[in-house]
Amino acid sequence: MSDTQQAPDLSGPYKQELGELASLIDWLWSEHDKSFVKAGDDKVYAFGGNGYILVFDDRKWEASIELITPAITLQIKPGDDGKIAIQAADQNNAAIKAALKDGVAGLRTYYENRYWSTPKTAPV
Repeated sequence: MSDTQQAPDLSGPYKQELGELASLIDWLWSEHDKSFVKAGDDKVYAFGGNGYILVFDDRKWEASIELITPAITLQIKPGDDGKIAIQAADQNNAAIKAALKDGVAGLRTYYENRYWSTPKTAPV
């Protein structure tokens, strides 16, 4: 996965929350060690702790991103029109916004409060 890959143009009712999620994904990718699990042709990455899990493959925003919180699971992926769509079982916009904020805060708190961080290595 390219480290220069950018989040798509995030618009719509979840613009701010998706922007915070994009910032979290970029921060986790740059600051924390990673390993992947092979799923078909894709490399799948998972970050999580304290009941919060974020799963995405090596295409990031070009494929499905799953955010799991203690209250709800969100599927975030590009729609046929290229805009990011969020799917959640029986949830309204307010609940989805709250879940996005809760998930980002929960993951950020977990990773910021770890007692160690991954040392930076020279590019190969």
